[in-house]
Amino acid sequence: MSPDRIEDHVPVLIAGAGPIGLALAAYLGAQGIRTLVVERRDDQPVSAKMIVVSVRTMEFCRQLGIAPAVRDWGFPLDHGLDSLFVTAMQGFELGRVRTPPLSVQYDTPFSPERERPCPQTWFDPILKRHALAQPGVTLKYRTELAALRQSDEGVCVELTDHGTGGRCMVRADYVVGCDGYASTVRGLLGIQVRGEKHLSSSMSIYVDIPDLHAQHALGQGYRYVFVGDVGVWGVLTAIDGRDLYRFQLIEASGSMEDRDALEAMLRRALGPGIAFTIRDVSHWVRKATIADRFADGRVFLAGDAAHAHPPNGGLGMNTGILDAWDLGWKLAAVLQGWGGPMLLESYDVERRPASARAVEESLRNYHRLVDGATCAGIAGDDAAAARLRAEVGARLVEENESSWHPIGIHLGHVYCPSPIVVDDGSAIADASPYVPSARPGARAPHVWLGPDRSTLDLFGPGFTLLKFADIDTTPLETEAEDRGLPLKVQTIGSQEAAELYLNKLVLVRPDGHVAWRGDALPARPAWLVDRVRGAGPRAAACVAPPR
Repeated sequence: MSPDRIEDHVPVLIAGAGPIGLALAAYLGAQGIRTLVVERRDDQPVSAKMIVVSVRTMEFCRQLGIAPAVRDWGFPLDHGLDSLFVTAMQGFELGRVRTPPLSVQYDTPFSPERERPCPQTWFDPILKRHALAQPGVTLKYRTELAALRQSDEGVCVELTDHGTGGRCMVRADYVVGCDGYASTVRGLLGIQVRGEKHLSSSMSIYVDIPDLHAQHALGQGYRYVFVGDVGVWGVLTAIDGRDLYRFQLIEASGSMEDRDALEAMLRRALGPGIAFTIRDVSHWVRKATIADRFADGRVFLAGDAAHAHPPNGGLGMNTGILDAWDLGWKLAAVLQGWGGPMLLESYDVERRPASARAVEESLRNYHRLVDGATCAGIAGDDAAAARLRAEVGARLVEENESSWHPIGIHLGHVYCPSPIVVDDGSAIADASPYVPSARPGARAPHVWLGPDRSTLDLFGPGFTLLKFADIDTTPLETEAEDRGLPLKVQTIGSQEAAELYLNKLVLVRPDGHVAWRGDALPARPAWLVDRVRGAGPRAAACVAPPR
């Protein structure tokens, strides 16, 4: 059956208007790339699956120009951000992971940003507004990608309009599936996912609890983890910093319609006398999976369509944003004419190992939280119960602190090997503890260059050559100009930056990762330009350019 009509060509079609699809559209739109985003659901706010924007995602927002909106959406700056392990809100505290409130100048020395509480209910609209502010971005709700067929010239996509029931065909240069774990795009490509497809059946309950902090003696926290006789069983997290909370049940059974059971469970956590109103309930499955590949010809996968995480540690959406950043600059480069044939091939090479690492860390975070000996009698009032609470609390704090302060997981991944990175053979540091490094493939380190001016502010949308010495870089600039590769040269006078970056010349990609470094230009600068723009030889890594 043929479609009702054939619409115009679009360079990039994105399936899915969640945070990953919106972030990719916003990035492409800012680069002048015409983009169509289709979303099968209607344009209604969704309950937040993601509630924390990571430090690296904040760096993406900083480059995009929306970091102030994410910082200032409305979460109270003085709200407590500690994570507490408790038997109940009116019970015993076992231990806590301390995090200063946003009002404290706690910005990590490794970044100009810090992670922020910004649930998806607020984060998605910020991304959407910015994407739609770009003249080339179009967003269609109640429109579903139903079929696709690709060739060497492009991708023919069949769309179904759920409002009218009509169908149309769109021709795209590239298609990106940002359509979640049950991805239609991934299914049409026949790509399988591997891993833990069912860790637990969980439940999220969104609940209004007026003046909660005034009704218990634990102090105002961000996250309360409930520990009972069988161990950790639930987590209560502040959503808006006022009266809205999310209660997650680690292992859920029964019907969402059984309000008496839901209220009894909440009462178990909150204790008597604390009033609450259930706003929304959803069942979901914790999983830890990764797709066999992230690309098939002109079609790509990003976010949950490519990798699904347990929410422990907040790595799911934040890993997907890095997919969008990586793929975004590469799609823009190819569509603008300066990206070579290996550039888009490098997406799978770089992002699949990075995503697998994040999935593995999410899975470890899940087991850190729920594994361990039973805690029978932990809420008792005798000496044995007190000793048990001290032991369990110390273990939970030690094992889970890294889950909630995972700076190395967010900033420490190195794209190595990569066909568009010139590896110099230097050591790759472990992500924990995080050690900033300018070795090729690593995220270029942050150093303050002036008031609210970071080295990170020098990067994007093209390449940036950092100069820490008086070296003539004209040959490289000429080769870049001849090939259309956007390149700006920045002379850095900071001694701190020079000591951290080590080499006199450092070439940084649009996404802030180091592509090459050295103390002098290579003998053939054209080789370097071709390598980093994906027009070099098909090699996983190259320690030095040919002589």
